[in-house]
Amino acid sequence: MEQNTQPAQQKSSSDLNIQKVTRKQNNQKRSIKISSETYKDMSVLKTMENIRFDYEIIQMLIDDYQSRMSEADRRRFTVLRENY
Repeated sequence: MEQNTQPAQQKSSSDLNIQKVTRKQNNQKRSIKISSETYKDMSVLKTMENIRFDYEIIQMLIDDYQSRMSEADRRRFTVLRENY
């Protein structure tokens, strides 16, 4: 019997890109319902901040909220988030 002495074939960069896109699409399968007024406010903020995607403005708002939390609230947030 012959042994295969060739190294295992590595994934091409296009294979890796497909995996990244698939993973990214899986992350974007969540949806939230918001009122039309909230959507309008969010759209205005996106324009003001030159942000393209809804998830980016939502993350920016969460980050801003967290930066204003007390130390006790930050710890509480961290614990709740880790156990969610």
